[in-house]
Amino acid sequence: MTNRLYYTDSYRTEFSSAVTERASDGTRVYLDETAFYPTSGGQPHDIGTIGGTRVIDVVDEGERIAHVLAAPLADNDDMRVSGRVDWARRFDHMQQHTGQHLVSAVFEDLFGAKTVSVHFGPEYSTLDLDAETITRDQMVAAEARANEVVADARPVSVTFEDSESAIGLRKPSDRPGLLRIVSIAEVDRSACGGTHVRSTAEIGAILLRSVERVRKTSRVEFVCGQRAVRRARLDFEALTRIASSLSSAIDDAASVVATQSDRLRMRRTPARNWRRKSPARGLGTATRRRRQIRRACE
Repeated sequence: MTNRLYYTDSYRTEFSSAVTERASDGTRVYLDETAFYPTSGGQPHDIGTIGGTRVIDVVDEGERIAHVLAAPLADNDDMRVSGRVDWARRFDHMQQHTGQHLVSAVFEDLFGAKTVSVHFGPEYSTLDLDAETITRDQMVAAEARANEVVADARPVSVTFEDSESAIGLRKPSDRPGLLRIVSIAEVDRSACGGTHVRSTAEIGAILLRSVERVRKTSRVEFVCGQRAVRRARLDFEALTRIASSLSSAIDDAASVVATQSDRLRMRRTPARNWRRKSPARGLGTATRRRRQIRRACE
């Protein structure tokens, strides 16, 4: 069994551990304890190094965790190795995951829309809500409320509770025994094995980018923290280029585009009407008449 250090300390990135097993080629390694998070619950795995060798994948095998290396692990007489988790990637995942808990709680609290699935991607994340329609106004309200909670700097805590006595969970758990529960003070309580920040302030800005209907659910795309900052910068630069091409101010770009589109449609309408009044069969009749005249003159 692998002792999962991230369960009690998501901020720990360095550790020393004993090698309990490794594959014949030395690239799949098992440790007695690890700080590396495996792909699980929609959250991607950590990367980093073990014994100076790059970790390219981390796999949850139930009772133990497999670390997949880019090259064979070097021999070590006492079979102890040092591990280091890539902090930038870890913290990014912490921001997205805690941000998702907050956004899910807000949609359920404001509109009764429960989260049915979650996906964390390299550029953006999504959550599916059991609502066939989420309006623009609801998106704006949910985003505003989530960022209010971020500004409140509410504590985020991890506790271990018996499944039979754990109450107030946003989503009931059918797992027996001890549950790891992540709580956002006065906002959310969820059974979760992922890595999280200690305060909502560390989530950073939350940006709800889009929503689309997927069968009978609504899929919300979101970004948190530095991802939100980077995305806002890219969006601003794109809008700046559009406004510059229109010789307009950024705030006026949308209305200028709408006005020009309307004018273009109006110009196209007479041309369409003319084509409708000049059918191909009319041209065919004129051609036949010319042929008849030519024959009469022969």
